[in-house]
Amino acid sequence: MAPINLHTSRPSVYLDQWVWIDMAKAVAGKPRRPEDPKVLDALREAAVAGVAFPLSPAHYYETFKIKDPAQRHNLARVMASVSYFRTLGGGRQLIRHQMLNAMHETFGRPTFRPKPPEPLGLGAAFAFTGKQGLMTVRDTDTGAQTTEERLPGVGALQRKCAQLGETMLIAGPTDDEVAMLRKNGYMPEVTEAMAASRLAWEELYVSLLRDQKRISVTEMRVQVMARELFHEHLDLFNELLAEYRLDLERALGIDLQHPGSGRPKMMALSDRIPSMRLAAEMKVALFRNAQRTWKLNDVYDIDALSLAIPYCHVVVTDADAADRVRRTKGDQRHDTPVLSTFDPLLERLPDLVAAARALGGDPTGWDVSGPGEGFVTTLPDGSWPSLRPTSKNDDACTYR
Repeated sequence: MAPINLHTSRPSVYLDQWVWIDMAKAVAGKPRRPEDPKVLDALREAAVAGVAFPLSPAHYYETFKIKDPAQRHNLARVMASVSYFRTLGGGRQLIRHQMLNAMHETFGRPTFRPKPPEPLGLGAAFAFTGKQGLMTVRDTDTGAQTTEERLPGVGALQRKCAQLGETMLIAGPTDDEVAMLRKNGYMPEVTEAMAASRLAWEELYVSLLRDQKRISVTEMRVQVMARELFHEHLDLFNELLAEYRLDLERALGIDLQHPGSGRPKMMALSDRIPSMRLAAEMKVALFRNAQRTWKLNDVYDIDALSLAIPYCHVVVTDADAADRVRRTKGDQRHDTPVLSTFDPLLERLPDLVAAARALGGDPTGWDVSGPGEGFVTTLPDGSWPSLRPTSKNDDACTYR
């Protein structure tokens, strides 16, 4: 059965982190390729027309790892000028829909085909949770959100505050701001520890493969799919089974007298969860190379691509990742070109631009935050804002 079409209603292009870094170098006057400034111009023109260039949690993690605050700030400005901080919705929200659809097709429960969530939103909160949590303008006296009646033009101000907030968030703190942030609960090492734990999980399987001596690709695929479900999505899976009162043994038709009897139906279910299947198959491609040493970027790339390929119309990643996707036919399965160079992307942009213009509306997507045009990345005097708070409201852009 062909996978359902999950592509965003607005034409969208996913750009891997290396693309954003190369575009920032082009802005700094140090392009890696002579054509990079032209590529950046084309991306900005497409964004102005309404093509979405969404970010994922992987972009936030990888930007966070950059030690130089100035480099992060320059990268943030380039991201703002093309992505407008559109983001793909939190993985759990999208995987929940994918699982429900797979259960519908495999078990007949739910009895209806679930309605897909909106995969495109704004800001870091949407990327991590699937819910928008943009900055608001609040009254310094009451702490309540300021209204147009109290402050005419506050909608436009709120839009600018939210945009600046998103830019500052991905850019991260300067060195002299870290101590102040730590006093307010800033603990980047927690994120680092979580990432290291996920990498260790994949490294564990590498050691298990050495002990198995011989294992077929088919068996490895089954094992990796099971690991993906139970390590990454078990809580969500159990939640959905309980919600629809499904007994897994009965649903899979497990016969205790015949070990493995439930495997075919379990694999049928797993193969119908697009992002989980993509992730597992990309991992199998890595595990088959016994000489390959896993890196944290591999985990981030697989996270990002397993969401981007089902939902975006075009994906640009590095040549190694693109090759793994093509070998598993993940690009063909979702009708999503997975590219590793700019020329084929530039060839596709005109059609995406035409489709975006036909949709109309605010091409930046920021009309939900407030009226205005474009995207602001600096204060009115051209300076870069400080992270030092001017209000006790952590999510407030305070008007004085």
